[in-house]
Amino acid sequence: MKKKYVIIGGGTASIGCIEGIRSVDKEGDITLISAESHHVYGRPLISYYLEGKTDLERIKYRPDDFYEKNNVSLIFDTAEKIDSEKKTVTLLSGKKVEYTELMVSTGSKPFVPPFEGLDTAPKKFTFLTLDDALTLEKELKPDSKVLIIGAGLIGLKCAEGIKDRVGKITVCDLATRVLSSIFDDECAEIMQKHMESEGIEFLLGDSAVKFEGNTAEMKSGKKIHFDILVIAVGVRPNVELIKEIGGEVDRGIKVNEKMQTSLKNIYSAGDCSEGYDMSIDADRILAILPNAYIGAKCGGI
Repeated sequence: MKKKYVIIGGGTASIGCIEGIRSVDKEGDITLISAESHHVYGRPLISYYLEGKTDLERIKYRPDDFYEKNNVSLIFDTAEKIDSEKKTVTLLSGKKVEYTELMVSTGSKPFVPPFEGLDTAPKKFTFLTLDDALTLEKELKPDSKVLIIGAGLIGLKCAEGIKDRVGKITVCDLATRVLSSIFDDECAEIMQKHMESEGIEFLLGDSAVKFEGNTAEMKSGKKIHFDILVIAVGVRPNVELIKEIGGEVDRGIKVNEKMQTSLKNIYSAGDCSEGYDMSIDADRILAILPNAYIGAKCGGI
């Protein structure tokens, strides 16, 4: 009997999983459920798209015929619930998809702090998906003042992508240096000086605490006026589908060396998963693109 493989999530991990499955099983049914209605793309390239260094064709992670060649059924919908006993995935549309083996590669979502008055800011965005980039792009004007909250990788990549398309960019962060989770003081200073030479301003050791329309009140008491607000303070793994059915979850979905979760016939990979990292001899989320692909391919095999 043919197996029914179901993959939730249409990012890099899904490709690794599909290629892993097809390396050992040419006949099984593969169904991909993706909440993003785009052909798979390289997520780190969205800032380069805004910068004009690439386009919507070249950011594709695989050719247009990839799904057809690998006999993959595509469903653009959101997975709402897993029934691990009946082995079904219920979608937002109400449709149920049966599986014999399930890969959960749901990635992560932006973390938006509960800022006071945030709902009054008229043009606010996150910066994680292609849809985020496309929506932000529509609002960019040569005289736009942009406030980016977060001087981590996402915030800085956003600043880099739009710096030549707007009038002014201010990046703020409670940390006292840019890329504080990655760089020490010396490296951070080099990066900050480079970005300042590109016209990007920084407010470090300070961040927004309250919004009133197009004005942000900072922790320091300073007020920043902006036309566009980008919130890039971090992400949180999408673990809810597994957590709701009793699967083992810490910061991410816990997996073993075969990418198996604590639930039978259910695997996980990518930014939502947490597994052993030999470089630190401990479990952790390693949210980088090659890890998503390799882990999912291992799970697929």
